[in-house]
Amino acid sequence: MRVFVLDESQLLAWMVGRLSPPGTEVVGLTSFDDARRALLENPPDAAVVSLTSRHLPWREFRQLCADCRPPVPILYESCVFSSAEEAGVESDSGHTRFLTAPASRTNLKEALEQLLDDARRARGRLGFKGTSV
Repeated sequence: MRVFVLDESQLLAWMVGRLSPPGTEVVGLTSFDDARRALLENPPDAAVVSLTSRHLPWREFRQLCADCRPPVPILYESCVFSSAEEAGVESDSGHTRFLTAPASRTNLKEALEQLLDDARRARGRLGFKGTSV
């Protein structure tokens, strides 16, 4: 499995790398433009996004992920917002999750496991093979 982690500080990418199952490729991205470009060129199996208080086009990112085949599930984490609705990243598609930061290692690991399960299910629905975690 390949996971994009969008976080300016790269701390979240480091944590995701440490808490993900063996064999998970974690790709750290530090800007929205880099993430958009990478998503269009070679979509990941899943994405983790650290929401900041800056005005960024998160809905555009969510739509790009939803338009991929299979759709790319997203885990948003934020210490600024307390819910997906407050952050404006809620989704009717069922492909997004939200985690309030700072999260414990246990909670982040559990959220990552759920995210990767979402990715496996999305791939399975479309008949993609070769996914292993």
